Amino acid sequence: MAMQTRSRPRRPWLPWARVALVGLLVSGAGYGALELGHRYLGLQKLIIEQVTITGCRGQRLAQAQAIADRLCLGKPLFWFDAERLRTTMETQRWVKDLMIRRDPPDRLSLVVEERKPVLWLARPQGVFLVSDDGIVLDRLNQVDLIPIPVVADPKSQENVPMVQLIRAATSLRNKQKEFYDRLTELRWSEKGPVAYLEGLEAPIYLSREDATKNIPNFQMLFLNELSKRPDIARLRYVDLRWDEEIAVGEPLATQPPRAQAEPR
Repeated sequence: MAMQTRSRPRRPWLPWARVALVGLLVSGAGYGALELGHRYLGLQKLIIEQVTITGCRGQRLAQAQAIADRLCLGKPLFWFDAERLRTTMETQRWVKDLMIRRDPPDRLSLVVEERKPVLWLARPQGVFLVSDDGIVLDRLNQVDLIPIPVVADPKSQENVPMVQLIRAATSLRNKQKEFYDRLTELRWSEKGPVAYLEGLEAPIYLSREDATKNIPNFQMLFLNELSKRPDIARLRYVDLRWDEEIAVGEPLATQPPRAQAEPR
C-alpha cells in the first residue's frame, strides 16, 4: 500500500510578511535610537523649524513664505511631502520652478525661480504682465513699472499673433537688450512684428523669422543719421527685413501738386 505524503499549503504572502516585519523592526530600532539620542545625548530632532526662501521679494516672498510655513513647519526634515510643496507653490503663476534643499538639523532652504515678464498686455480689464513662456501674470502695479514694450492692439492679442510677439520680444531681450529696453510697443501685421521705438514715431518692421535681424545696422543708422534729421517725425517707416539693407520710408510731400488750369 503506497504511503501518501502530506505537502504544506503554499503561502505566497509569507515572504512579503517577513520583509514587512524586518522593515518594522528596523524602523522601530532607528526611532528608538533617535529618541535615546535626543533624550540623553542632546541630539536635535530632524524637524523643520525654519524655512528660508530666496529668489523673490516683496509680496511674492510673503506669499511663498506663507505656503512653505503652512506645509513644512513641524514636519520631519527628510519625510515631509516635498511634492505637495512644489505643486502648491507652482500654483502661483509667477513661480516657474522651485529648488528644495534640506539643511540639517532643522532648516529647509527653498530657491524660487520667478517667471520674467517680457510684455505688458493692455486690455479693457487692465494691464497685465506676460512672461516669456506665455503665462499671463499679475495685474500691473507700481512695483512692476519696468521698461518693457506693451501690446495694446486688439488684433495683436489674438492667440497666434500673441505667441509670435512673445517669441520676438524674448529674442530681442536676450540678444539685443539695448534695443529692447527702448521699445514702447509691439504689434503684429501681415508683414510680421512691428516695433515702436522711443524717440521715433515711424513703425519699424522686423523680420518674421529673426526679429533681431539688422538691429545693429539700424542702431548705427539711427545714431548717425536718422536722429539728426529735422523731418524724423515725418518718416513713414523703417524696414529691417532685408538682408544687410534698411529701407526708410521718406516723408510724403506736404502739399499735393497743384492742378494747372487748362488754357481756354
